[in-house]
Amino acid sequence: MKEGEEKAIIELLAEMLHEQRIANQRFVKIDNSLEKLDGRLEKLENQQIKTNAALGELRLSVMRLADQIEIVFQHERRIDALEKVVFK
Repeated sequence: MKEGEEKAIIELLAEMLHEQRIANQRFVKIDNSLEKLDGRLEKLENQQIKTNAALGELRLSVMRLADQIEIVFQHERRIDALEKVVFK
């Protein structure tokens, strides 16, 4: 190999090394971003679990309330029937 060719190869290798270092820095930044996103996602998943549990409790409360309203409605019908008989 001639000296000029060797210099050109060395320059190309040096340039490739520089580009590789830049790419590695970008990969490190991307990796850090992914780690942060993973942490945020884990927090969101935990919050979603809590939200789902709270929704289940609310649903159960609403169902119990509906049952109680039905009982009150039945009592009201009975009272109306009794009032009709008593206050003829």
